[in-house]
Amino acid sequence: MRAILATLLVSGALLAVSAVSAQTPPADDGYSLQPAVGDYLKIDRRTGDVSHCAVRGGAWSCQLIAEDRKAYEERIAELEAENDRLGKRIAALEARDKEARAPLLDENDERRLQEFLDLGDRMFRHFFDLVERLRQRDEGPI
Repeated sequence: MRAILATLLVSGALLAVSAVSAQTPPADDGYSLQPAVGDYLKIDRRTGDVSHCAVRGGAWSCQLIAEDRKAYEERIAELEAENDRLGKRIAALEARDKEARAPLLDENDERRLQEFLDLGDRMFRHFFDLVERLRQRDEGPI
């Protein structure tokens, strides 16, 4: 009787272990398993890929879930490359523009222009001084 009871206990334990193993897919160190409505989600800790795991045909199998994150990451990489390319193009155009932009007047022409402006300033001051003297003369006693 004890032998039968021991056999039943060992059989029950084996059935419980097999039932638990049928309930949970095998885990790997690089993955995390999360329960999801009777099945599991397997998350790759290195890449972030997500798979849907379920019992199919008496065995666990996992199918990769199509994820938009990879498409977003690819688009971001494309945009960053385009941004770098445009930044280099802007820098090249600015450098070319800076080289092409020469001063309108050289030093000699600049000096001559300043002399002309100084002469005009002196002429206007002299003219206004004359106007002021004439006004004072006309306003003075007769």
